[in-house]
Amino acid sequence: MTITKTLAGLLLTAPLLVAGCNQLSPETIDDEGAGEAADTSEAADTGETADTDETGGTVDELNSFYPLVDGGQWSYVSTNSMGQITGMDIVEATETTFAGEPAWDFVDNPNASGEWTRSTIARSGTVAARVHKEVMDANGTIMIVDYDPGFVRFDDAWDTVGSFEEILYDRTETDGDGLNPDYEPRGHSFEVIAVDQEVTVPAGTFNCVQIERVRTVGTTAGETVMFWYAPGIGKVREERPEDGEVEELVSVSIPGGAEYP
Repeated sequence: MTITKTLAGLLLTAPLLVAGCNQLSPETIDDEGAGEAADTSEAADTGETADTDETGGTVDELNSFYPLVDGGQWSYVSTNSMGQITGMDIVEATETTFAGEPAWDFVDNPNASGEWTRSTIARSGTVAARVHKEVMDANGTIMIVDYDPGFVRFDDAWDTVGSFEEILYDRTETDGDGLNPDYEPRGHSFEVIAVDQEVTVPAGTFNCVQIERVRTVGTTAGETVMFWYAPGIGKVREERPEDGEVEELVSVSIPGGAEYP
């Protein structure tokens, strides 16, 4: 199945909610250039974790491939093509609001330059998308990025091998004061390469959905990234062939859900 559409076609099918292998994420190698990946609600706190869109689609956050749960924590290790460790990243999710709707902030730890990222994730139906990002250092915010209508992280409807779609969005970057905007239209194609694929990483062995994402619009068109996601876990593995980078899950802790290792 081949589909080309804008993200608006996904996010406008239901009220915008804040944003999320076969076991109970997010972004740490920044997929623009994840601190991802991997991104709960009052429902989750009471054990009622399902989000429902207007068309009846439902996501149980504790079993989602991109779980959006307040207090969730993921840690990742990055290696280069020689297998040498190049970094460790810890990502924590906190429930918040964005544009008056529920949302989840995914915050990673400072890198070697003393900078860290807060990515705001929104959910609409089965889709989890990044809608806002801020890069910070000890002095405050140094860069702000907005995504209209959003940069898709994962769609829980991606469950059939060969499924393919292209999703378009607009990216606007400003300085830390919200000035000097730099606008760029962007797009990515997403293809389901495998389902129920067993993947072993430091955190354990998980049955994953493998997604190939290719930049179709923008300055780095053609860039390919491979992802493996597990239900109730989030992102398990990420490969960036052009950079020789691999990121793997070391541990995950989701309140009311997964605890690995």
